[in-house]
Amino acid sequence: MSGSIASYDQLVRQGGALKKENSHLRRELEDNSNHLSKLENETSDMKEVLKHLQGKLEQEARVMVSSGQTEVLDQLKALQMDISSLYNLKFASEAPSAGRGAEESPPAPASHRDCPGELGRATFRMLEELDRER
Repeated sequence: MSGSIASYDQLVRQGGALKKENSHLRRELEDNSNHLSKLENETSDMKEVLKHLQGKLEQEARVMVSSGQTEVLDQLKALQMDISSLYNLKFASEAPSAGRGAEESPPAPASHRDCPGELGRATFRMLEELDRER
């Protein structure tokens, strides 16, 4: 009889430990879900910013084509690729479905794939040049 009481007590302790672990896992799942929602919102915001920038770039390109500034237009095309590349670098590692994002935006230029820091500096310089030209 004492063996069955010990077994019962042991099962009660195991049950309590499992309840604690279950609660812990539920909290962790909720935290992960909240974090995922935050990342999805940030991604959505960044997509809107990129759409806005792309619209501005296209508008600038039309103005430059009409005025014959094709060299600057080529620079704008490179800048647009750089922006898309930065987006891919930033969000490909965070998003669980990174394959979908790669289909939506063009791949990074081969010359910039291995140097994201240089890519960011080049993009920043281009944006500064565009501001000065305005």
